[in-house]
Amino acid sequence: MTRILSLISFVLLITVSYAQIDSLRPFNSEWPETYIETNLSGKMLKEVSRGFSVDKVEPEGDDCYRVRLCIGRNDYARFLSQGIPFSIVSGSKLTVRMAHSYEQLTDAWNRYPTWGAYVATMDTFQSQFPAICEVVTILDHTSANHKILAAHISNNLQSRGNKPAFFYTSTMHGDEPVGYYLLLRLIEYLLNNYDSDPQVQNIINNVDLWICPIENPDGTYRHHNDSLGESPYSTRSNFSFIDLNRSYPNVEQQYTWNETFPDEVQAMLDFGRAHNFTMSANFHGGAEVFNYPWDTWESYQKVHADNLWWQYVGHNFANTCHAQNNNYMQDLDNGVTLGGDWYSITGSRQDCYNYFLGCREVTIEVSENKVVSAHNLYKYWNYTRQAMLDYIEESLNGIRGIVTDSVTGLPVEAEVYVENHDKDHSQVYSMLPEGNYHRPIKGGTYSVTYSAENYYPKTITVSVADGQSIVQDVQLVPKFLGIGDQDSPAFVIYPNPTHGYLYVTSMVDPPKQFDFMMFDDQGRLIYQTRVEAGTSTLNIMSLPAGSYVIHILDNGRSIYQTKIIKS
Repeated sequence: MTRILSLISFVLLITVSYAQIDSLRPFNSEWPETYIETNLSGKMLKEVSRGFSVDKVEPEGDDCYRVRLCIGRNDYARFLSQGIPFSIVSGSKLTVRMAHSYEQLTDAWNRYPTWGAYVATMDTFQSQFPAICEVVTILDHTSANHKILAAHISNNLQSRGNKPAFFYTSTMHGDEPVGYYLLLRLIEYLLNNYDSDPQVQNIINNVDLWICPIENPDGTYRHHNDSLGESPYSTRSNFSFIDLNRSYPNVEQQYTWNETFPDEVQAMLDFGRAHNFTMSANFHGGAEVFNYPWDTWESYQKVHADNLWWQYVGHNFANTCHAQNNNYMQDLDNGVTLGGDWYSITGSRQDCYNYFLGCREVTIEVSENKVVSAHNLYKYWNYTRQAMLDYIEESLNGIRGIVTDSVTGLPVEAEVYVENHDKDHSQVYSMLPEGNYHRPIKGGTYSVTYSAENYYPKTITVSVADGQSIVQDVQLVPKFLGIGDQDSPAFVIYPNPTHGYLYVTSMVDPPKQFDFMMFDDQGRLIYQTRVEAGTSTLNIMSLPAGSYVIHILDNGRSIYQTKIIKS
């Protein structure tokens, strides 16, 4: 009897498996991907989410979750081998009304753009507002011969200056185009309201803003450059069936910059490194929630150093949306979640940008339906416009300033580390050529240590309030070489120690004048003069006894340093 029951069970299993294979055959041969649904326990969800593209998770009861997955051609056989029961999601295969030109798109903002209309729209933004907008290419050629573009918006397009850099992107998953529409409309709103809206003026004058409306054009325009819609007309994956939001460097593994990734991912990595973004956000669809780091870990395993700040800015974003429609952005904790507590994944851009690039990036799911009917798009703009503007301005808040050399006044690349707070690469750095740093942080009082190679570190207590900024400029005192430590010095300074006179002999050929500067042990300039070719005599009799640092400068650049003792 046991053998008979076992045989029946085996036959049933084979029958179910073949039924599933048959049901998937049309997708596997004709379409690059399909969506399926299944019920999983919490433990099984963790395993599945690490190996496949989980699209949505909804609690169904005690330790049971309704899970939607996107299964692509590359995942087909591997998923079937798991033996997980599933059903295929039968969508309406919605296609939507398209705009075929800039004028048609912007006339009423009630259509999605064709690829040609998108390119024309970006070109028009640049040509109509050349003083504050330039369009740059992040990736020149995708596999399907599209470009990844970004609008750079600033009152100074040539130089970042002492500004935080902010980056908005959307539609990393090609079948989630609502954010694509929102960011195009945001660009248009910013450019057209620069002369009249104080908040827009504040953003463009004080933030170095970059907006990439579509990161995966190959997926969005998979079927045709003149149409987009629900999968499979548009696909979650790129042209090579790769889920881009599972393909960034894994924060649980060591990452070296010489590794290579899918073209779209590599381009975003290079772009992020080049611009040192203070904050960024990428828009998705399929839920309505502000999803903050980490995606890789649940909160009981690890939280971001700025976990309280993330909750603060996340609820600000969601609450601003609620003010427009209280039924919108209500998933999970009133529209906010730590990514791993929703469901954990590896290889997300959010975690990569935070962990490896020193940025504060978040994932914002902006629509319950991935593709919204074109005539309803304006509602999502009304729901999110103010929240998107406010979130850009958050990059101006927190602790900020400029780090310089106390001797030369030149900018310094320094680490800015919040004591008893920073962890997992959450510290920030000052950047050349300005020496500016920008540290978003929850309101409070902090001990901040500034350090750089060949400089003495400096720790300062800084207090900042939520929604405000505190400017903390810092001068770092350099560590100097003593006499005899430099090979073939261009100057000889003696005697050392000295009672009151110093003799400075210049051996520079051809002869010229130099600036001579003396600093006390606090880095304060206490004596300055010019030294000539040959030997100069300096009277420092009036200076108190102590240790002094000497710098000799040529056109503002320190070329020789030493210490002396005044007895």
